[in-house]
Amino acid sequence: MEVVLRPINDHFLQEVVFPAFELGVIDSGPAIEHLLQHLNDEATRVLLELVLDNTGGESFFGMTDDRWSQALYRLLFFEWFRDSEGWAVSQQYLGYAGPWEETFHLGLMLEDADYPYADEGRADLYRRAFWGQPKKQYGLASLLCGSWDPVPTFPPDQVLTVEGHGVYSPQTGVARADWAWRPMLTVNKWAAKLPSALSRLLEREVKRLHPVNPPERHEILDTGWAASSNRPSSR
Repeated sequence: MEVVLRPINDHFLQEVVFPAFELGVIDSGPAIEHLLQHLNDEATRVLLELVLDNTGGESFFGMTDDRWSQALYRLLFFEWFRDSEGWAVSQQYLGYAGPWEETFHLGLMLEDADYPYADEGRADLYRRAFWGQPKKQYGLASLLCGSWDPVPTFPPDQVLTVEGHGVYSPQTGVARADWAWRPMLTVNKWAAKLPSALSRLLEREVKRLHPVNPPERHEILDTGWAASSNRPSSR
């Protein structure tokens, strides 16, 4: 499984896209009409209008029209800005793309001090357990598991699915899908904490690699003298 991390315009999501997804859980027609009212991008509008012409009142869930998939990709992964006539496309955001397992591993290394990353077998079991029940206090790792926080007003797995993973239980505060989002404010907090998280990881590595039984004092002195005797001449 591959993972892609991209920034996106929060206002565009919350004002245009998420309300459409909420409508589309019941009927894709009003949802697409809502999008068309706000979009000022010809390519996306053409795709949505063609989908609207062929929709039979079904929901977004299970929609197999390739044009909807293309429009959805543009809505979620392009850069949008508000102009005088609505929301327009600027360009694709730059982002991160990489192997999911490796990215998940790195996320846990940074965030979770209990993650036994140095033991391959234990680390694999830990990742499986975390995947089964993500811990929200570890924001990046839980995001990579498709966990939403806060829970959206629509089931995200019924909008976009890749591997078919999905749980939506707003009563219990659980929403998971093959894609997830965090507000810009949350991501900025993660970014601010990243240097200290990396520093703590390095401290754990120093302790892990430090000899369990330090050498006796005379051994240290002997080693020091040997090093001195091998020091190159200053001439």
